[in-house]
Amino acid sequence: MKMTGIIFSEMYSGTLNSFTQDRNMAAIPFGGRYRLVDFALSNMVNSGILNVGVLVKQHYQSLMDHLSNSQEWDLNRKNGGLQLLPPFATEDANSGGSRGKLDELRNALDYLENIAVTPYVLMADAYVVCNIDYRAALEDHIASGCDITMLATKETGTSQLKCASVMNTDNGRRVISYALECPAKPGEYASMGNMIISREFLINVIRDYTSRGIYDFLRDFIQHEFNRGRLSINLYEVDTTVLRIRDVNEYFQNSLAILNDDVSAALFRGDRPIHTRVTDEVPASYGLECQVQNCVIADGCFVDGSVENSVLSRGVKIGKGAKVKNCIIMQGSVVGEGACLENVIVDKWVTISGGAQLKGLESNPVVIRKGVTV
Repeated sequence: MKMTGIIFSEMYSGTLNSFTQDRNMAAIPFGGRYRLVDFALSNMVNSGILNVGVLVKQHYQSLMDHLSNSQEWDLNRKNGGLQLLPPFATEDANSGGSRGKLDELRNALDYLENIAVTPYVLMADAYVVCNIDYRAALEDHIASGCDITMLATKETGTSQLKCASVMNTDNGRRVISYALECPAKPGEYASMGNMIISREFLINVIRDYTSRGIYDFLRDFIQHEFNRGRLSINLYEVDTTVLRIRDVNEYFQNSLAILNDDVSAALFRGDRPIHTRVTDEVPASYGLECQVQNCVIADGCFVDGSVENSVLSRGVKIGKGAKVKNCIIMQGSVVGEGACLENVIVDKWVTISGGAQLKGLESNPVVIRKGVTV
C-alpha cells in the first residue's frame, strides 16, 4: 500500500471527561467488545496499510494494554507495523493537552522520515466510528491532483453540534469554502477527521510551522493557506454509516445505535472485519427467569434480570429482579438484585448496589465513573 497511517487518539478528550480521567479517548469501550481505536486501525489494515503510528499524549496505559503486541491487527512485524508515538520526554504531559495537530505531528517527525518509503500519509481521528476502504479514497486523491483530500459526509439534517471542518464543493468535488468549528447545514459536508496528504509535503509543513511556534493544523495551515489560494482541497464523500463520538450524549446515542440492524450491518461487515484484542471468556450465561430484548451482550456476562435495548460488555453481571433499560454497561460491572437502571452509562468495574434506582434522560444520561460503588 502506498500510504502510512497516523491515528490521533485524543481529539475531544476534553468533552468526554467522564471517560478520559484515567484513559486515552481512543481506549474508550464501544459496542460491547471494542475500543474506539479499533475502527480507525482496522480500516487501515483492511485497506492494506501496514505502517501505522498512534499519537498519544497522556493517560495511554490502557491504550497500550489494549494494543499490546498488535497481533490481532497483523501489525506485529519486524519492519513497519504499529508504533505508539508519545510526546517528547521534555514536555509536560499534564500541561493542558495538545495545542493542535501540528503539535502532535511534531512527535511523529522521526517516524515519518524513517519508515519504509510511502508517498502518502493517511491521518485519521479515533473519535470516528465507521467501516470504509481507504484504497478508493487514495485513488480519488491521486486523480484529483489536489494537495489534500478530506473524507467527509454530506449532511441531510440539522444539528447544533460543531464539526471540526465544514465544506462546500463545486461539481468536481473540489472544495470552494472551508469553515472551522461550526454546525454543518443540510447539503454541506462535515469532515470525518480523515485526510490524505503527500508524506514529503506533510514533513515540510510540520518542520516549517512548528519552527515558528504554530501548532494548529486545521486553522493555521489548512484554512490559512486555503483562504489565500495556496492550498487545493479535494473532497471524498463517504456515503456509508459514520458515527462521531464528540461528547457524552453522542457516545450514548451512537452506542445504542448499533442495536439498529442497518447500522450494525454497515459497521460490522464480513469482508472488512473490525479487529480487537482477543480476550478468552466463557459464553454469556442467562438465568431461567431473565428477559432480554434488543441487546448486545458480550462473552462472560451473567444475566439473571431484565435487560432491554442495552449494550453489555464482557463480564457484566445482572442480578435477579434487576431492570436495565437503554443502558451502556462496561466490562466487569455488577448490577445488584432488584436494582433499576434507565438511560445510564456505567463505566468499568462499577458495583450497583441491590435495590438502587438510577434514571437519566435519553438526552442526558447518568454517568457512573470507573470503579465506584453506588
